[in-house]
Amino acid sequence: MSATTARTAGERLRRVRDFTAARYAVHAPDYWLVTILLTLVMFGTVMVFSASFTIGLSQDGNAYYYLTRQLIWVALGLAGMAVTYAVDYHVWRRFSILGMLVVLLLLSVVLMPGVGQEIYGAQRWIFIGPLSVQPSEIAKPVLIIYLADWLAQKGAKVRLFSYGLVPFTVFLGLLIGLLMLQPDLGTSALLAIIAVGMFLVAGARLIHLSLLTGVGTVAFLVMALGSSYRRQRILIFLNPDANPDLAWQLIQARAALASGGIFGLGLGASRQKFAWLPFAQTDAIFAVIGEELGLIGCSVVLFLFLAFAWRGYRIAKRAPDTFGTLVAVGITTWIIFQAAINIGGITTTIPFTGITLPFLSYGGTSLAVTLTAVGLLLNISRQTVDPALTAASTEAHAPRTRSLRRRAPRDPAPAGRLARGAAAASGSSRPRTSTVRGTVVRGRAQSGTFGRGRRASRNTRHWR
Repeated sequence: MSATTARTAGERLRRVRDFTAARYAVHAPDYWLVTILLTLVMFGTVMVFSASFTIGLSQDGNAYYYLTRQLIWVALGLAGMAVTYAVDYHVWRRFSILGMLVVLLLLSVVLMPGVGQEIYGAQRWIFIGPLSVQPSEIAKPVLIIYLADWLAQKGAKVRLFSYGLVPFTVFLGLLIGLLMLQPDLGTSALLAIIAVGMFLVAGARLIHLSLLTGVGTVAFLVMALGSSYRRQRILIFLNPDANPDLAWQLIQARAALASGGIFGLGLGASRQKFAWLPFAQTDAIFAVIGEELGLIGCSVVLFLFLAFAWRGYRIAKRAPDTFGTLVAVGITTWIIFQAAINIGGITTTIPFTGITLPFLSYGGTSLAVTLTAVGLLLNISRQTVDPALTAASTEAHAPRTRSLRRRAPRDPAPAGRLARGAAAASGSSRPRTSTVRGTVVRGRAQSGTFGRGRRASRNTRHWR
C-alpha cells in the first residue's frame, strides 16, 4: 500500500470515527428554541393576568385568582420539562404501549357517569381535589411517542396497505371515536393532523394518504353536520351576524381585534374583557392581545410560533434516528397546528372549535403537558447530528468508483486475452466474475450493501 493510499484510508477512518462520536455525543440544547419557549410562557402569563383580573374580581373577589393558578401550572410544567429534558428520549419508548393503554382507559373512564365532569355540554374532565385533569390533553404526547415507536419499527412496511394503512386507520379511528363521544371535535381534528403528519414523514405512500385524508374529511363532515350545535357553529362561521346570540363570542372577538388597530389600546386597557368577551383568558386570549397590543402584538405572536416551527422541524431533520425524527415532527406539528386552529377560529378564518392557544392561554393540564412535551423536544436537540459530519461519513463510506475507473485498462483487449487464458487453464469457457458496486470480484456472487445477493455479471470487459 502506497503512502498516498494509506493517508486517504486514514483520513476516511478519522471521518467515520468523528461521525460516530458525534452520533452518540450529548451536546448543548437548542438555545433558540429555549428562548422562544420562555418568551411565549412569560408573555402568556402576563396576558392571562391582563385578561382575567376582572373575571377574578367579579367571581372570587381576587384579581390574582387566575394568575396564581397559572403560575402553579407553569411551575408543574417546567418541572415536567426538566425531567423530560434530562432523561434520554429513547427511555420513553419502552412505555409507549403502556402509556397508550392508560390513555385509552382514561378516555373511557371520563365518559362514565359520576366520574367525568360535564362542563358546557362536554364531558372531558376528571377532578382530583381542587385540580382538574383532561385526558385528551395527555393523549397528545402519548400518541406521538406511541406512533413514533410503531412507525419506526414498521420501517418500509408503512408503505404497504395491509401493514401500514389499515392498522394505522383502525387505531386512529378508535382514538378519535372515544374523543368524539365526549364530544371534542377540535382535539380530534388536531390528533388526526398530528398522526397523518407523522405517517407522511415515516414514508407512507401519497396515494394511501390521499385515501385516508378523503375518508377522514367525509367522516368529519358527517360528524360536524350530524350534531345540531356543530352545525350551528358552521353556520355561524359562514355568517356570524345572522345569529348574534350564538355568535356572541366571535362578534366580540372581532370587535376587540378591530378596536386594537395597529398599536393597540395598551397593556391592560382592553374593554371587551369587561363582561363582554367570554373566556377571554382561555379560548379568546388572542383577541385580547389584538385589542391591547394591536396588529404589532399579534404579528409578534405569529412570528414566535413560526420561529418555533423552524427550530422544531430543524431538530427533527437532524435527529440521530427515525424515532427521534418522528417524535420531533409530532411535537412541533401539535403545537403549531393547535395555535393555527385557535387563531383561525378567533379570526373566523376557520370554524371556531374552542381549542386553547399553546403557552398563552390559561389552561392547567394543557399548559403543563405542552411544556413537558417541549422538554422531550429539547432532549432530542441535545443529540442532533451535524449534517456536515453526516456528509463526511457518507463520503467515507462511498465506493471509490472514480479511482477504479482511472485504474481500469483503456484497451479491453489485453484484459480479454488474460481472461480467456485463465478460463482455458481452468477448463471453463468463460471467467467467473461479478460486478458489485463498482468493483470487480472474482468468484461467486457477492452480497451488496443491504445484504441482498447480486448475480454475477457476464460482461467482464466494462467497469460498472
